[in-house]
Amino acid sequence: SGLSVDLEELLLSELKLEVPDTGPAVLILHTHGSESYTQTSQLTYTPSGEYRTLDTGHNMLRVGEALKAALEARGISVIHDRNLHDYPNYNDAYSNSRETVERYLQTYPSICLVIDLHRDAADTGAGQLKTAVAVKDQTMCQLMLVVGTGGTGRENSTWQENMALAVKLTALLERMYPGITRGIITRTYDYNQDLSSGALLVEVGAAGDTREKALVAVEALAKAIVALANGVQ
Repeated sequence: SGLSVDLEELLLSELKLEVPDTGPAVLILHTHGSESYTQTSQLTYTPSGEYRTLDTGHNMLRVGEALKAALEARGISVIHDRNLHDYPNYNDAYSNSRETVERYLQTYPSICLVIDLHRDAADTGAGQLKTAVAVKDQTMCQLMLVVGTGGTGRENSTWQENMALAVKLTALLERMYPGITRGIITRTYDYNQDLSSGALLVEVGAAGDTREKALVAVEALAKAIVALANGVQ
């Protein structure tokens, strides 16, 4: 992004994440909901593109459902939007998901955390990137947070607050599950994060990983989110 931040200052800054007593606290959505993982002999699906499927049991909607269940089991009220914003037109995905976020934030002002779940993709020359790691006797995908700083036609005045949240969550994830994160990336795009000071884009593994490893990872993500909301620094 060309921008610099004081990570220590962000880490020590006051957490602006207040879980409401009533109403939904978290919105989970998927700008690229049709993203999927590597098929296995036990888990197969009908592709709609390269590492993409409309089968909601195998794309990011399934991962979102797992995160929703994990958060709700720990007392956090969640809305999970199940729209496939990238279908039928992939290029309209962020415009579509922006309308969704705006609608939910207007309807439910109690929402303090907006999570856009994705999975990464990168050709390593020997196939698609695999991020799975063994952590605490479990194999799970790695998580990577992406922060949009704006600068592509729309300013993002909340990017430093989103960055502070990403830094705190990444640090807590590493403390709880050493090796689970791939760090934080900043990019000169808004990713609709200008709509909330509690916005996260989370890459859950990569196309070379399997859905099951992604489901383990979001269970860990949920535990870290709840710990952060409860004041663990």
